[in-house]
Amino acid sequence: MVSTAYARAAFDGEGAARYTGRWNPRGVRMVYTADSLALATLELSVHLAGARVVYTAIEVDIPDEWIADVRPRQLTKGWADDQPVTQRVGEQWVRSSSSLALRVPSSLVDQRSGERNVLINPVHPQHESVIELQRFEVVLDERLR
Repeated sequence: MVSTAYARAAFDGEGAARYTGRWNPRGVRMVYTADSLALATLELSVHLAGARVVYTAIEVDIPDEWIADVRPRQLTKGWADDQPVTQRVGEQWVRSSSSLALRVPSSLVDQRSGERNVLINPVHPQHESVIELQRFEVVLDERLR
């Protein structure tokens, strides 16, 4: 999900490049998505500051063969609390252009749930192949803010 004000540029990776994130250091373009609307909502809600904002959910299709996976067991113990480690993983992946997308564990949900975030490399040669299926507005329940 993305603030509606930024929905037109949702896949350029500039927002991530301006700020550090769990999987990218400042200056590295990346697009953060989730494999379900519920996880996207949860991931977004931890960053809200109480203001009522309308978000745009964008459902995309990426062929499985263009998605690589990072499993929690491939990361160091305590990875969820060690942002420099995950940033190095994300930066190395983006710079290698080894896949269009990278499925990574969410630090917010127990890993046994199978919930994953999906990072998209906006500078990958296949980036234009991401298929947008639909867009719709989402107003989060006040209890999430």
